[in-house]
Amino acid sequence: MSEINESFNFNTIQDFDSHILKSIPNYDVLINSIKSISEYFFVDDCNVYDLGCSTGKLLKSLNCNCNKIGYDNSTLLPMEHNFINVDLNEQLEIYNACVVYSIFTMQFLKPTKREQYLKSVFDGMINGGCFIICEKVYQDSGKVQEVLSFSHYDYKLKQFDGNEILAKERDLRYIMKPCNESELEGLLKDTGFSIVSQFWQMFNFKAYLAIK
Repeated sequence: MSEINESFNFNTIQDFDSHILKSIPNYDVLINSIKSISEYFFVDDCNVYDLGCSTGKLLKSLNCNCNKIGYDNSTLLPMEHNFINVDLNEQLEIYNACVVYSIFTMQFLKPTKREQYLKSVFDGMINGGCFIICEKVYQDSGKVQEVLSFSHYDYKLKQFDGNEILAKERDLRYIMKPCNESELEGLLKDTGFSIVSQFWQMFNFKAYLAIK
């Protein structure tokens, strides 16, 4: 039914963009919302970064007079000069940024590197710039966590079979370490963002707008 291999690896997915649409409900709504919000923060000749840009689809779709830079450590990167293979666990070169995206990326970074990651984003942004971060989170309430997790499984069973879902969950435990929701909001505020506002949620997936 799906393109998931026995040992799950994002680099081996045949159609990454299609896979994400199947895995995260209303992902298309999220991306359209991100693009709409971004229009309020684009500044000509400033930089727009997508951290964990995968195929570069989001950056390529933007209509702005900004320099677009995509960072990822992936074989999915387009072979273009502005898409750069980078280990996002290391110090990032971000400067003169009006908009920075982190779309379901930080959850795959080492927990010990996340404060440094967010600081690199904040320090590299212009005043009034925006950081849009999307993450899968653990809910602070155990009951809500269970309800939303199993509702998400119900959705995924329409796209994949049960063995595929279980195999992916088993493989992801080694590479994906989500924050809980209050921890994520606390990290963003402690980094120095003056405004942190959630603008989208679907099950355990959340998106925030943070403004410097």
